[in-house]
Amino acid sequence: MRNIIRPWVARSFAGASLAALALASAMPAQAQDTPVEPAAQGDASVATETTPEDEGAIVVTGSRIRRANFDTVEPSVVLSSDDIERRGFTTLGQALNELPAFGVPGSSPVGGGQSPFGPGQSFVNFLGLGDQRTLTLVNSNRFVSSNTSSLFGPTGAGSQVDLNLIPTELIDRVETIAVGGAPIYGSDAVAGTINVILKRNFKGLTIDAQYGISDQGDYPDYRFRLLAGTDFAGGRGNVTIAAEYNKSAGLIYTDRAATARGLFYGSPNDLNSPFLNQRYDHERVGIVSKYGIPLTSDFFPLDPSPVATPAYYADLFGLDLANPGDAAYAQFLSTQYPSQNALYCGGFGQCGNFTDAQGKALQFDKSGNLVPIDFGKRPGNPLELAFFTSGGSGLDFAELTNLVTPVERYSGVALLNYDLTDGIHFSGEAWLTHSEGENLVDQPVYNSKAFGDAGQPGGNMILSVDNPFLSVQARSIIQAQATGGTFYLARANTDISTREASGGVDVYRFVGGLDGDFEVGARKWNWSVTGNYGRSLTKGHNPEIIEQNFNNAIDAVRDGNGNIVCRPGYTSSPFPTVNTSCAPLNPFGQNVSQAARDYVTAYSDPRSLNQQMVFTAAVTGSLFDLPGGELGIAAGYEHRWEKFDFDPGALLRGPGDIDPTVDSDGDGNPANDHDSYTRDAAVEPVVGSFNTDEFFAEVRAPVVSPSNGVPFVHLLELQGAFRWVDHSVAGGDPTWTIGGRWAPVSDITFRGNFTRSIRSPAVTEIAVPRSAAFFFAVDPCDADELTNGPDPTTRQKNCAAAGIPGTFQSRSNQASFPGVTIGNDHLENEKARAWSVGAVLKPRFVPGLTLSADYIDIHLQNAISFFGSNAVLASCYDSPNYPNNEFCSSFTRSTTPGTSFNQLTFVKTSFFNADRLDYQGVLGDLEYLARTPFLGADSQVGLKVSAQYLKKLEQASGAGAATQLKKDIGYPVWSANTTVSYANSGFLAQMTAVYTSSVYVDANAASNAYPDPLIKQNVFFNLGLSWEVDKRFTLRFAVDNVFDKGFPSPGNGNGGTVTYFPAVLGRYFRVLTAVHF
Repeated sequence: MRNIIRPWVARSFAGASLAALALASAMPAQAQDTPVEPAAQGDASVATETTPEDEGAIVVTGSRIRRANFDTVEPSVVLSSDDIERRGFTTLGQALNELPAFGVPGSSPVGGGQSPFGPGQSFVNFLGLGDQRTLTLVNSNRFVSSNTSSLFGPTGAGSQVDLNLIPTELIDRVETIAVGGAPIYGSDAVAGTINVILKRNFKGLTIDAQYGISDQGDYPDYRFRLLAGTDFAGGRGNVTIAAEYNKSAGLIYTDRAATARGLFYGSPNDLNSPFLNQRYDHERVGIVSKYGIPLTSDFFPLDPSPVATPAYYADLFGLDLANPGDAAYAQFLSTQYPSQNALYCGGFGQCGNFTDAQGKALQFDKSGNLVPIDFGKRPGNPLELAFFTSGGSGLDFAELTNLVTPVERYSGVALLNYDLTDGIHFSGEAWLTHSEGENLVDQPVYNSKAFGDAGQPGGNMILSVDNPFLSVQARSIIQAQATGGTFYLARANTDISTREASGGVDVYRFVGGLDGDFEVGARKWNWSVTGNYGRSLTKGHNPEIIEQNFNNAIDAVRDGNGNIVCRPGYTSSPFPTVNTSCAPLNPFGQNVSQAARDYVTAYSDPRSLNQQMVFTAAVTGSLFDLPGGELGIAAGYEHRWEKFDFDPGALLRGPGDIDPTVDSDGDGNPANDHDSYTRDAAVEPVVGSFNTDEFFAEVRAPVVSPSNGVPFVHLLELQGAFRWVDHSVAGGDPTWTIGGRWAPVSDITFRGNFTRSIRSPAVTEIAVPRSAAFFFAVDPCDADELTNGPDPTTRQKNCAAAGIPGTFQSRSNQASFPGVTIGNDHLENEKARAWSVGAVLKPRFVPGLTLSADYIDIHLQNAISFFGSNAVLASCYDSPNYPNNEFCSSFTRSTTPGTSFNQLTFVKTSFFNADRLDYQGVLGDLEYLARTPFLGADSQVGLKVSAQYLKKLEQASGAGAATQLKKDIGYPVWSANTTVSYANSGFLAQMTAVYTSSVYVDANAASNAYPDPLIKQNVFFNLGLSWEVDKRFTLRFAVDNVFDKGFPSPGNGNGGTVTYFPAVLGRYFRVLTAVHF
């Protein structure tokens, strides 16, 4: 059994601690005490601001009206600075993602789905309704988004805020309210509102350093922070400065056994198995190798006779005995039993392996000689064509997948508060942050029939049998078996590039505001005006393969002196590469020279500039008294302007169209099309902006207060809010909420609210420019598809109404057809109806106990989603409103009589207001803090539980049936965090248990889909220790996954790696030393 702390880890921690102790001993005593008891948290929202002259009046998240206590009608989740510090979280995203109310994040440094446009960013997903439907504020003000306004961004389109940018030392608390925030703050607060409250008027100096390391000796994490603040002008003003540096290393899938194992599901080998899938390990992709697979043909011969014409050569990609395609394919598959070699390559249209004397198919080894291919274990029926194999010599994706993206962050924030007069106060914020992330690996550039025809970008290479890089052994075999003087090569070009994209984000943000008091009669009113400007610039630096240079480099010959050179007469790409002189490239084995690599490689530099300006003016006060207190009101105006400008750069944008007479994108202007320098399609820039004018009002009516002494009505309070949002693109829409609280006695309070919220379309969804592409599609009117869909009867009726016979055979799943992708400037606001009801229990007979529970119901309609070719077609023919829906006008069919009649000829893919999402669940919190003098004179024991019960979470697109997310990985029915703490005289120990109930591999799968569909319930234990050596020095030690709980998920997909990351990573240690002045 491993030691909990390996000796070298212990030495590292001991050295850091002794150094900090020595530093602290030389410093003067700290001037302020730091409390040791657990911070009070829980159901009630915490104040966002307070000033001495308000005499205790506060403003809570979800309201602008000042009040005397923290109670609100909305369910809330509160995270204190102590919660963050004692667990050792280095970013706010880590802390929030551990809470039960947050689903699988849209983007985080963990997992293999990192985009080259903004790697390492962190966007959270409250209630699982999508990160674009969670509004993030800082000090109740909007924060500029760092999400890239491109289809290739790190997450879905929206104004998501990267939580990695907020310095953790400056955070006082984080309040998240479910529903109810839209009328107060505007668009995007559909699932909820996160409000990050910063420390203000800080006095003193705190410096700390934290170091983290896994018990496997990798994934180090360094963090240094400074927080300084002082009063000036006789106490009228305060300036607070926070600076933070954090650097964390990265890992790839092969760095951990759980992910290196490569678990996946495929058809069972046992043809009599009652299950549709079987679990396999060591996933490999058999059609390519990082060393290269030579082939004699680019097509599979349906007629193997020597006189076969090209018409009888075809691509079998995606076909098997169950789905054989047309008659020619079906006859071949049923009458001829292909050999294993044929199946191996024939499944992807490439066949004719070179073989050795025993008839075994051959591939290149690392040095460039031909060796037998290890086919591994083929999932399913041996007559089926499989893409993945278990084991063997195919490509291992685990070697090419990030487990954690390395991130380096610098941040500096300055806060200023100053009383200009006794009644006018100024506050300001200045932000400067820089964050860098890098994908350690990514999928390489491929050459395979699966990605194109031979000689075309992505297709098999066409090489001469006299290629001078061939070894003597390989040349003898290839020349003996090849025909026509050429052969084909399928290859994953990992030795050229695995696309290690990097990106940096620079954020500048300035907030300035004035607020003050005035009196109307005997009543005090408050006014405020705030200006907020934010600018986020994301820069990428990504390696790309220049196709023209690549083709030059693989066409190698010997010159008159016997040197291997590029074939004379080549023309290099006009776009400069790292090395502009052609260097021949050796594609056999792993022998690409640096010169050749540099000749075919150039770096793209995409940039995404987001800007935000917000002006807000508000006034709050009271009109008259009610029996329970003053009738509070608030009213105001807000103007918001946002602009998103994504520039792919000259490389990704590509050169001008080589044939200006052809209108590739179908926009009516053939002169504005672009070709591509790379083998990918040209990337279009995205530029767009919008503005809003918003008017809001709010009222709070305390009908009965405790002082009234009304039996069974200890407290009764009603409140409502309204906001009109006039969006320059989506038009005007109202948001509103009504709610209230009723306490029959002081021990229990019931609360509830009903809210209508909106989310406005993002610039990406509106303004993605028209770009041409070729699509495959599953045609709903194909004879084999008529019995599918949510209601086959509706599909059959609509296809018949379109004049398509029931025997129709579509070719759209075998042959691509043209189309376009474009934004939709007719999008409307998403609209949600939500309500919640709950109770807060604070029994007088159990001092220190608070228990709350709230039921939440959210129904979102007109949700914006991108619809690809399959979704567009299905949404048309599965709709009861056929043909009167927007999808049916988004594609065309051939009207030419003959074999092409009714075949798809064009499709428009875009964003549509056509999704539906539903959430139903219960959020609960329990807090208990008790003094325990029998455990120490100053001791306290604390208990905190935060839980979610997920009753319903589902999504439906277009006319399709609802997809269940509940019980999918990351969305368990029950989840809870439980923290037990003990504090005494500067010492604190806590243990946190993070629990998730069992989930399914696929919650929507049939009952016989998997032999092991259930992933068992799981719990991680995390330890935190803190010791205040004296008033100026603190030591903290934290261990995540104390008992080294293993990976419960059988696979890495569907959020498994993110959800169970502590188990994948293993036990992890952090130590912190802090000094205070």
